[in-house]
Amino acid sequence: MTGPASMPAPLLVLWDLDLTLLDPAGFGTRMIAPVLEQRLGREPVLDVPFAGRTDRAILTALLGSNGMVPDDDNATVHPELITVMDAVAERCERFGHDLLDAGGGPLPGAREAVRALSGDPLVHQGIVTGNMKRTALLKLRLCGFDGLPDPGLGAFGDDHLDRADLVREAVASTRGRDLDVLPGRTVVIGDHVHDVRGALDAGVRFVGVATGRVSAEDLREAGAHVVLPDLTSPRAVVDAVHAACS
Repeated sequence: MTGPASMPAPLLVLWDLDLTLLDPAGFGTRMIAPVLEQRLGREPVLDVPFAGRTDRAILTALLGSNGMVPDDDNATVHPELITVMDAVAERCERFGHDLLDAGGGPLPGAREAVRALSGDPLVHQGIVTGNMKRTALLKLRLCGFDGLPDPGLGAFGDDHLDRADLVREAVASTRGRDLDVLPGRTVVIGDHVHDVRGALDAGVRFVGVATGRVSAEDLREAGAHVVLPDLTSPRAVVDAVHAACS
């Protein structure tokens, strides 16, 4: 006589935001530049890469390149960094309409893809984004995501330089929901090679979407388990998530 069949393991899907679920239309740069200009008393130098990096990493580099903090100790959280992060978040909240006014918003199929995954009782959807939490929540609200992905399952760009640390923190957040999520049942969905590396370094699976500035070929070469051209087919998104875990 056999015992009862074991329940299938839960599956955690962690969404990137910018150029995966939504188009920020340059919102971050337009919010950061005036804050730095006010702090410096002059036009800031914006000569650091933004794509695929956490806000903490971007702002740390910008403060260093503009001579506002020492640029040789990324492990130190300088008080000026905290001040600037708070000021940027406040400006984003004050001028949130700028994102939509500039043509930003949800990418085609994004909300439908999230809804399709929510129909699977085994799937839990969270967030892993380089955006600061306040900025991420603002963008999700402006783009009409209505509580999914769940910001309580995830990690944000306030606290980490490395995206792999964000993924690890997001997976750890499931313990507060009594979910026993395995690395092989965790999928990051993102658009950049930095997203791929963060997922692989954290030991989880990755589905790439070629909705940003990185080609499908480059996402595959970086190690993505599955690559989609976009999110316009909800069924393809659901199938890709399950294929990445097979």
